[in-house]
Amino acid sequence: METPTTPPPLDAPLPEKLDFRTLFEALLRRPYELVHRLAQRGHGATGRFAAIMTGSFLLFGVVIGCFYKHEQLWAAPLKITAGLAIAALICFPSLYIFSTLAGGRLSIQQLAAGFAGALALAGLLLLGFAPAVWIFSESTDSYGFVGALGIGAWLVALLFGLRFLKTAVFAAGANRSGPLILWGGVFALVTLQMTTSLRPILGHSDKLLTQEKKFFLAHWGDWIGESQKTTTQTTPVLRSAEATPNQNPTPDPEAHRNPHVDN
Repeated sequence: METPTTPPPLDAPLPEKLDFRTLFEALLRRPYELVHRLAQRGHGATGRFAAIMTGSFLLFGVVIGCFYKHEQLWAAPLKITAGLAIAALICFPSLYIFSTLAGGRLSIQQLAAGFAGALALAGLLLLGFAPAVWIFSESTDSYGFVGALGIGAWLVALLFGLRFLKTAVFAAGANRSGPLILWGGVFALVTLQMTTSLRPILGHSDKLLTQEKKFFLAHWGDWIGESQKTTTQTTPVLRSAEATPNQNPTPDPEAHRNPHVDN
């Protein structure tokens, strides 16, 4: 008669080398163990976190690009991913300062791994929202609704990502949440401004990037009630005015606003 063997534990210790599958599961199921593993050397996770983050945001960008299609199927993924990367690079030095003020004793390499892990987790959560966002991007023509849906998904994903980052900093000795909360608010504002600085992301423009400076709340306010139907209807009027500049047509207040720019 064979002696029954004890099955291995479901949560075995994380391996010395963290591959993509291990990181994927640990980010979602075992963040505390992952944080302590990142505090050790030789984990090799930072580059893989960056790859997960890049792939996730590119795929989510394709979903956002499905709203207008055409050039946005490739432009929106590139702009969203590039905007996040730029925001991360801009805010990383201040993250090191604020994590130190919070009492954390992380090296730059450890903090980079924790930050990359936070963004990778946010990217994975965005992939979870992607099917719902795609349904609405294909079934509605409202810029305001699809934009709010995408921004809302990002803020929820960012919240969980920042919680992972906070866990990493506290595991390194931090004992104050205030500096990290303040930095998280600044980082969120920078990412939101990127959605306006790199516009258009939802709509169409003759230029890949706009040159007009505008605060993201002002930009959202301009487009909250617009739809693809209304912008399409005004396009012939604008083209007629541009094609006959010497006829001095009667000024139309609405004609000064190009619906295809700054969206």
